[in-house]
Amino acid sequence: MEKARITVNADYASSLGYTGKGVGIAILDTGLSPSEDFLLPKNRIAVFQDFVNDIPNCYDNNGHGTHVSGIACGSGYLSYGKYRGIAPGANLIILKILDRMGRGSTATALKAIKWLTDNKERYNIRIANMSVGTSDRSINSALIRAMYRAWDSGICIIAADGNTGSGNSSIAAAGRNKKIITAGSYETPAYSCDITAPGVDIVSCMSPDYSFGFHGRSRKKIISSHYVMMSGTSMATPMISGAAALLIEKSPEITPYEIKSRLMETSGENKLLDIKKLLI
Repeated sequence: MEKARITVNADYASSLGYTGKGVGIAILDTGLSPSEDFLLPKNRIAVFQDFVNDIPNCYDNNGHGTHVSGIACGSGYLSYGKYRGIAPGANLIILKILDRMGRGSTATALKAIKWLTDNKERYNIRIANMSVGTSDRSINSALIRAMYRAWDSGICIIAADGNTGSGNSSIAAAGRNKKIITAGSYETPAYSCDITAPGVDIVSCMSPDYSFGFHGRSRKKIISSHYVMMSGTSMATPMISGAAALLIEKSPEITPYEIKSRLMETSGENKLLDIKKLLI
């Protein structure tokens, strides 16, 4: 995260005092391991909802969701700030919709998105960070319609473009629609994405139950007992979600449409996120 923060000019926000304080970022993923990076110096886990196993306490039996959450708004407490996220003052709304294998059903995703809109005001949910895919076009349509409803309610939907770009197998195929922000990796930008951020070798929080049996995961990527390195558009997406939280803190009345427009207007080469330009 240290190098990535430099690339997107994240420290400019810090110099102005913006941390995303009070802004709710919903992470729809594999869950969350309650690391000190989310609990200290202040507990910012607003709520945890398990739509897979209905377990009440925070957990992440895959590791993806914890890593994503750390990029968006980890405090970096266990690294003395070195691996802090983009919006370290934002609150986390954790919706577990994927199982330990990273798989999820459409029905589960739809329930989670409905929960978002129903609880938007209660938790000040302004952003939903998503990395969900399916190969069924009809299922995509149902999910996309649900995301549009969430967007219309005032929740900014930011979805990963997929490591090979948008296609029918990615929920972010709809990102070309004005009601979703499609995030891509700066290193391998897809033509269809709206904005990019660093997505290669990103260091963030590691769940104690981090699973190594997936492509690209290796014990060589472990940085310490608390942090691990991962790559993909899933890592780029929460940087953009964190940046959106900073912008919302600066301009609380801003709409999802305005957030998308501002992100795209101020992006640099290869649609790269530029937080300094975003906040000027």
